[in-house]
Amino acid sequence: LGDELSSNEEHRWFIYLIEGKLDLLEIDKPSVLLQSTDNRALHPLFIEGEYKTRLIAQANSVVLRFDRQLFNTLMDKEVITSEELETVEMDEVEGSLFNEIMHDFNLGQLKLPSLPDVAEKIKKALDSTDISAEDLVRIISSDPAVAARFIKKAKGNHANMASSVCSIASSIELLGLYTSKKIVSAMAEKEPFITQSSLLDQRMRALYDQSVDTAALSLSISRESDTTTPDHMMLAGLLSEIGVISILSYIESTGMNIDTEIELEQIICHLRSAVGSMVIKHFGLSTDLFSVVDNFESWEHQDEGEVDACDIVIIAQIYHRLKHHQVHGLPKINEVPALKKLCIKEDNAEFAKHVFQQAHEEVSSIVKLLNMC
Repeated sequence: LGDELSSNEEHRWFIYLIEGKLDLLEIDKPSVLLQSTDNRALHPLFIEGEYKTRLIAQANSVVLRFDRQLFNTLMDKEVITSEELETVEMDEVEGSLFNEIMHDFNLGQLKLPSLPDVAEKIKKALDSTDISAEDLVRIISSDPAVAARFIKKAKGNHANMASSVCSIASSIELLGLYTSKKIVSAMAEKEPFITQSSLLDQRMRALYDQSVDTAALSLSISRESDTTTPDHMMLAGLLSEIGVISILSYIESTGMNIDTEIELEQIICHLRSAVGSMVIKHFGLSTDLFSVVDNFESWEHQDEGEVDACDIVIIAQIYHRLKHHQVHGLPKINEVPALKKLCIKEDNAEFAKHVFQQAHEEVSSIVKLLNMC
C-alpha cells in the first residue's frame, strides 16, 4: 500500500496488474483507479515511450514484469520464421543469459567468436600464394563463425546482389579471390573465443568438429542425390548449430558458473534455436536457414515441396551420429521423412557408404589445407 512505480524507471518492462488496486497518474489527466478485475489490467500499464506516468498502490497489490526486449525478440523470431512459436521454459539463469544475448542482438552487436588456434591456422593457410577458390571455400568452412561473418561482408559490399549470395562459394565469386583472402585473413583473429573453462573450451571444440563434419556430409548428400545446391547445403550443415557458439561465448563473458556438462547441455538445448535464429538474422543469411536451426534434430520433420536445406541437414545429422555410434534416440533410417523425399535410386546402405566416403575426403582436404595433421 502506497508503493509507487514510475514509467521512467520501469521502461524496460511490460507491467501488468495481477492483484489489488492502483492509482494511474498521468500528466494533465485525472487519476484513474485500476483494479485487477478491470479489462485495462489485461494490457501493459505503462505505454511505451511515455516516461511521466506513475502508479501508486491503493491496496496490497501484485504486479507482473515482463522484459520488453525479450518479448520483442521472441515476436521477431516468430515473424521471421513464419512458424508457430514454441513455448520454452527457462529458469532464472537461462533467462538472464538470454536477456544478455538479446540485448546485444537488438543493438546489432551479437557476439560470434572463433577458436583462436583455428583462426591462426586459417591465416597461415591464406599465406600460400597458390590457394584456389575451391581451396578458399574449404578453408572458410573450417570455421562457422568466419563463414557467417564473411557472407555478411559479401552481402554488405554488394547490396544490390545480396540475394544471389547463398554460400561461401558465391561470396568468393562476388568479391573475387584476392579480396576474399584479404577479408578472411582480417576476420580470422578479430573476435577470438578465450576461456579458462575446460568445459566451455571442450564444448566449443566439439561443436567445431561436428559442424565441419555435418557440412561435409550435407555437401556429399546433396551431390550424391543430385538434388538442391551442394554449396548452399554445405553452408546449411556448417551453420546448423551456429547459435551454440554465441551461447558459449555469452556464458563466458557473463561469468556464469557452469559446473557440469549436464547443466551446460540443458542451457544449450533450451536456447540454441532462438539464438540460432538471431544469428541468422544478424548476419543476413538465407531465410531457409531459420528452419535448419529450428529443426536439424527433428527427425520426423516434414513439409510439402522439394528437398530443401532442412531435409539435407537432418539426414546429415543422422549420418553423423551413426558414424560416431551415437544411436540413442535415432529413428529407423527408412522411416525418416527427409530421406524418403530424396527418392534414392540405390540401396540406403550403399548410398550412405558413398556419402561417408565423399565426406571423409572433404574433411581430409580441409585438414590438409589447414595443416592440422
